[in-house]
Parts: sequence; C-alpha cells; structure tokens
Amino acid sequence: MTAKTRQRMSPEGRRAQLIAEATRLISEAGFRQFTIAELARASGITRAGVLHHFVSREEMLLAVLSARDMNDAKAVLAEIDIHRGDVRRMLDLIVRRNGSQPEIIRLYAVLSAEALDVDHPAHQYFIDRWQRTIGWLATALEGMGRPGRDVAVEVHSFMDGLQLNWLRDPAIDFTGQWAAFADDLFAHHPGHTADLHRIREELTLALPTLT
Repeated sequence: MTAKTRQRMSPEGRRAQLIAEATRLISEAGFRQFTIAELARASGITRAGVLHHFVSREEMLLAVLSARDMNDAKAVLAEIDIHRGDVRRMLDLIVRRNGSQPEIIRLYAVLSAEALDVDHPAHQYFIDRWQRTIGWLATALEGMGRPGRDVAVEVHSFMDGLQLNWLRDPAIDFTGQWAAFADDLFAHHPGHTADLHRIREELTLALPTLT
C-alpha cells in the first residue's frame, strides 16, 4: 500500500483518521502485525506525527477499542429507538456486531487479559469498561426474576467465554450458540423490555468517556 497524500487536518480530525486507519489495519492483518510505522504510512504522515497524537502503540490500540465501544453504544441506542427497548434484540445486535469483527474482538481479549496486571496501562480502562457495561446491562435485565446485576454478570460472562472459544475454534456457530443461550434466558420472559429512558441516560452519559 502506498502512503496517502498528506492532508492538513484539525487535531480532532487527525485523531479520528488515525483511529479509523488503525481499525482497518487491525481488521485486515491482525493487531500483532500492527505498527505505528505502518499506520503513519497508511495515513500519509510521519511516525512522529502519529506519536504526537498517541504516545505509544498501546495507547493507539486502546483508542481503537474505545472507538469501537462508542460505536457499539450508539448502535444500541439506535436499536432502543427502533425496537422500543426489546432487550433480546439489543443483545442480538451486539453479538452480530462482535461476530463481524474477529480481529477487534481478539485485540480486546488479549489486552483485557494483560490488563489484569495492576501496572498495565489499560488496567483502569478495563475496570471502568466493566462497570459501565454491567451498569447498563443490569438496568436492561431488571425484572427477569433475579437481581438485574446477577443476570447481567451471567450474560456478560457467557458472551466473553463464547468469544474466547470462538477465537480458538472458528467452526463454533457463534450466533447459534448465543441464540440457544438467549432462548433459555428469555424463555420465561419473552419480549422483555427495559426502561428506555434509564438505558438511554446511562449509555449517553458513558459516551463522552469512551475516547
């Protein structure tokens, strides 16, 4: 790939471009092949130019995950509006999105495991992400016969485990396995809906922090 012609951009515009290019490169070749030098070449700027916005490869990778989180949150918000809070549909959407971006999911899985080390630069990021996710999921899953947080932890844990095994064995029917789990989960609560205002409020408040 040849370098793109350098264009003058605002700092915000350049950051957005770098995140988009990094996401594309990771999706195409995997995050282990991702380098700042390749990102600079694809973006039409120097390596120093990239490091002016993101001081390390690790910070760049976290920015890719954060942007992905923001896009997922926006997609869930849109799903809320379309389906009037149908929680099963919202969760199905998340699973379909994850299944369409295996390299980003692989990046998340590896970094989240590494970040269990309290000295890892992403340690707090993943703690905050867990709390945000469980928070809105608990709200969405209230009224399922058990405390919403308990159901949220169960759903999140199943998704994480399924994703890890799917990455190891792509022959696993990712969406099919989720559908079977969700069918059981919602068997006694078909058409379960959530408080639209509360979920929208929680996700909207989280969006500014996903940068």
